[in-house]
Amino acid sequence: MSAILDFGAQGGDPARGVRMDLSTCVNRYGPAPAAVAALHAIEPQDILLHPYDAAARLKDVYAWATGVEPDDLIAGRGASEFIWAMGREVDHATAAIPMPGYTDYLKAFPGRGFTMNGEQFPSLEQVDGALTRGKLVILSNPHNPTGVLLDRDALVAMAARHPESTLVIDESYINFTPDPAGMSVIGCDQPNVVVLRSTSKFYGIAAVRAGVAWCRDHERQSRLFGRQENWGLSGVDVTVAVAAVREGWDWADDTRSRMHDDNRWLAETLADVPGLDLRANSNVHFQYAFCERARRFAEIMRSHGIGVRVLSRAHGVIPDALRIVAPRADEREPFAAALESVLSD
Repeated sequence: MSAILDFGAQGGDPARGVRMDLSTCVNRYGPAPAAVAALHAIEPQDILLHPYDAAARLKDVYAWATGVEPDDLIAGRGASEFIWAMGREVDHATAAIPMPGYTDYLKAFPGRGFTMNGEQFPSLEQVDGALTRGKLVILSNPHNPTGVLLDRDALVAMAARHPESTLVIDESYINFTPDPAGMSVIGCDQPNVVVLRSTSKFYGIAAVRAGVAWCRDHERQSRLFGRQENWGLSGVDVTVAVAAVREGWDWADDTRSRMHDDNRWLAETLADVPGLDLRANSNVHFQYAFCERARRFAEIMRSHGIGVRVLSRAHGVIPDALRIVAPRADEREPFAAALESVLSD
């Protein structure tokens, strides 16, 4: 049982001891300059008092950025706070987590992974099956770890067919897509859809814990997340996150374009590597490939100071797979050199 539940080190774990960490999905062009400037501008009086207005400030900036009503938002310490809150508040027997799935979903709801006919990629049919099976379904879209992006309108329609169930869509990676606003579910009319958002990944500020949960049905929100702490948010974190979201538009467009160029290069580089079954995507900033020798691949890359993420049976992946964030343009040469060592092994 312990081997089946071995999720491995999550992306960005400093225990990896690597110089180029392509195992974490944080924007490699971050932090957003506006976030750094906001951090440097913090005055002593800004950290003297309790963060009375932190939640309101975070909700306001997300309402401004997405066009939703602030009252439909709950502010929290990133998507992770909401995931683990659901793990405490919701009866685990009512949950269905489509697999492969993000590590925290599977840890918060152990044993609730759901597949259809051994399916290895998220699909609308799988979501429909999960909503039929469970009262709570949690899915990342764009999907972590595969990079698949399911159609927003089809997801909303799927939720409408199961009004007694709740579909939680984690959009932590939506800003990496070519059209974040057009591909997001946030603001839809369906009361049983919940959307999670986080500033961590795209803005390159994973140390800052800030995010929101959106739903039109406030009673449903309360059932899912329970009662929040008094002053649960850091005022410093919120100051940095708000600056990144509100002031980072030009930077966001530029870095998004660069990451998609990087991702195309990575897909081309990995396409003909023997032993890799690449499932190339143009949705996000990482590539996903099945690989029976994934652990050996990761070991060799690590010997060159490069970290990649191994996904295994614990995540619903058979055989093992690799998720590799696209290196920046200035990192391509050392990545290609390390890959040559994999090929010669």
